[in-house]
Amino acid sequence: MATKRDQESTGVPVRKAVRSAASKDIRPGSPVRATAAGHCEDCRALTAFQPWHDLDLTPSFNWEVDFADWNLVPKGKRAVIELVTAQIIVPSGEWARLRMYTSLGMVPSNLDLFVTFQGNVSGNAIYVATHSLRAYTDDLIAFNINRDNATTSGYALICISGYVAD
Repeated sequence: MATKRDQESTGVPVRKAVRSAASKDIRPGSPVRATAAGHCEDCRALTAFQPWHDLDLTPSFNWEVDFADWNLVPKGKRAVIELVTAQIIVPSGEWARLRMYTSLGMVPSNLDLFVTFQGNVSGNAIYVATHSLRAYTDDLIAFNINRDNATTSGYALICISGYVAD
């Protein structure tokens, strides 16, 4: 929290300086700008992202959900994924699994995420996942939804949030 002395030494109220920095064209991977007081409270917020994908699960054992279309990781940067939430809806009596894929260079990471059965509604089983984690990637961000029945349909929604770091 900026003090009155901080504001007096710069001649610019901190709130105004932060607002003017935020109004500039700041995209994921752009350099972090400091506030008038010479620091930022949470510089990760300047490169934050929170993309999502939803899809109708046509009959299949596996579905891939790729976040490449969001262009989250600029060349030479690294994304830090801090939160994953998902909802998977399949016919009652069926189950689903969720796996997240990331990579650092040529080294892949396959993270199995725990889904929790929430109950049956209108003949459908509802599974959710909420994971606070720290996963790193310099390229790949994708998920696999695995089901035990390849003859029925379903629905899925996956959301991630994080930030881009140097």
